[in-house]
Amino acid sequence: MCIANMFIAGTLMAKTQHIKLESTTDVSFSGETIAVKIIYDVDNSNKKTSGIGIRIHFDSRFIENVSLSDVYGEGMIGHNYKPQSDIDNFDGDEKTDKFINVAWASITKNWPIFLNMPGQLAVLNVKVKSNAPNGETNMNVSSMSNAAGFKFDSQSASLLVQ
Repeated sequence: MCIANMFIAGTLMAKTQHIKLESTTDVSFSGETIAVKIIYDVDNSNKKTSGIGIRIHFDSRFIENVSLSDVYGEGMIGHNYKPQSDIDNFDGDEKTDKFINVAWASITKNWPIFLNMPGQLAVLNVKVKSNAPNGETNMNVSSMSNAAGFKFDSQSASLLVQ
């Protein structure tokens, strides 16, 4: 009976793709460019999926521009560094008004092959406005497309601007 219950509970556990934003600094200064890492992990036995597409959200009162570097190239199918207006509020945060997007995919559902997880997908180069107000702002992540049968989970990065 106990073994059967463990099996049923195990099969009902949700498979989840996780994205975490990690700032490399505690305090950001006006006019400065800071690095924020995009960390990826997945909850399933073999750590492979068909890919993921994400939006990185930010508040344009604080942040002038966001670009990517050190991008994990395998399966990279698209990116748009030109900030888009977040009129649909994809991240549920009224303070973030812009986003960029990036996506990775595999038709063999074997992505990522070469990334040890949790692993870094890219580094966000975040240019803080020279006239940014002092205060705290969040960078959030929303899903454009996650792998079939997987849930999506994200952790924001909080930036303190001075």
